[in-house]
Amino acid sequence: MQYKKILTRITIAFVGIVVFLTFFSRTLADLHVPRVSVYLIRGGAIGPEAMSSGILMPADTEIIFSPASGRITQIVEVGDDITARSVLFTVSSDMQTLMDNLTQAEHERSVNALNIDRTRSEQLAEQQRLNQMIAEPASVLTTPILRLWEYDMQLESNTNDVARIMDELEALEILYDEGIIPRQSILDRETELVRLAQAREQIYQRRNLAIQNHELAMEAYEVSVANQGRNRQAQITSQRERVTQIGFTLDMHMLETDRIASRINDLLEQIEAGGVMEVLLEDGTFSNRTVSELMPGIMIGSLVHEGAPVMMTTFRNHQFVIEASFPQDDDFIRRGQAVEILIGDQTLEGRTSRITPDGARNIATIEVNAVGSRVSGGELAMVTIMGARMNHAAIIPVSALRTDGQGYFILFVERVEQTFGSSYYARIERVRPDVRDANNVAITSFSPLPEGPIIVNSDMPVRPGERVRLVADYAFVPTR
Repeated sequence: MQYKKILTRITIAFVGIVVFLTFFSRTLADLHVPRVSVYLIRGGAIGPEAMSSGILMPADTEIIFSPASGRITQIVEVGDDITARSVLFTVSSDMQTLMDNLTQAEHERSVNALNIDRTRSEQLAEQQRLNQMIAEPASVLTTPILRLWEYDMQLESNTNDVARIMDELEALEILYDEGIIPRQSILDRETELVRLAQAREQIYQRRNLAIQNHELAMEAYEVSVANQGRNRQAQITSQRERVTQIGFTLDMHMLETDRIASRINDLLEQIEAGGVMEVLLEDGTFSNRTVSELMPGIMIGSLVHEGAPVMMTTFRNHQFVIEASFPQDDDFIRRGQAVEILIGDQTLEGRTSRITPDGARNIATIEVNAVGSRVSGGELAMVTIMGARMNHAAIIPVSALRTDGQGYFILFVERVEQTFGSSYYARIERVRPDVRDANNVAITSFSPLPEGPIIVNSDMPVRPGERVRLVADYAFVPTR
């Protein structure tokens, strides 16, 4: 009995040790198994979303040019606010140069006056020619005439001959019955009737051919009339365009007259002021501006030529633009879409005005109305463009979508029952991504999507077929 008790105790201890080692070894093995957080695929609404950045730039700028050649003796600085009464810069010109320019301007005015006279004469001549073309009646083409009277007369003659021979046949039949004439006389008349029938058929054929030829001639006539009308209208239209073009040329000469007169007036004022010209904003232009840039080499003492750019001014009208770059895959971006703009702690609204292809990307030009904001231009802006939200049958977190050399895929968890509990293994499923936003993406698959949980994150790399442990999202730092 004592031996049996000892043997029983040894057996129980051995089984306990085996069980302990089994679970301890499983715990040690689990230390090297990736821990994963999971997510169940579900349907819902999602809208495509694209994010980018760009510099907030003023929408309206204007370059100011020098109206005269000379030396700059005074000029505003970058950042200065200007109005219609602000002197932008002062140009001091050589008096002899001004006198020479005045003489040249007077000569240009004389030449332009001659050009105006010549253009007006040419315009009058071409207008008279146009009036004559409109007044002249279009030439009349001869209408084809169908003449069938000759064939009708031949048919009538043929009909009379047939009637005459028929009468003769009746008389000949009587004479033949009385034995006065031979049978041949009747046969000759019948032959004559056959010849007349053939002749009548030929007359009908020639008559029908004449009708067909007349129909063809009428079709050609109608085409000729239509072509003649189109050609005449084209000539009149071309002449009208000629008159209009001469009118444009005359308008250009008249504008040149105004320009020369303004230049002569400026030269006279500058000569009267001893060669000094103060440059202000033109009347009628937007006057609330800021000097945003001086052209290279422009400073007090610089020499400038007439028509040379001096400075760039920015309109202070709270209108800005942003140029942001997006991948071409974001093909939902269109003109006129609303844009959310984040600048520091300020949120503004904008709208896309132009989409320009640039290699593998698209440049979106975004118009921004910043009335009431604290922006002034030059700030970095984060922009977000969202497309229309649509329902999708399968939506997953973006972090669950993976890719390799063969395309996109997801990993899902498969439960396998074992002797001592259950184990979980990672399996692969190829998918096609659709629209996405910052957090989620809609997917479709070549086969039915798995009903079980999919792997979102893990604390170490996971490969298909490996065993994994399920944990909550907060239980580790994810590494995918």
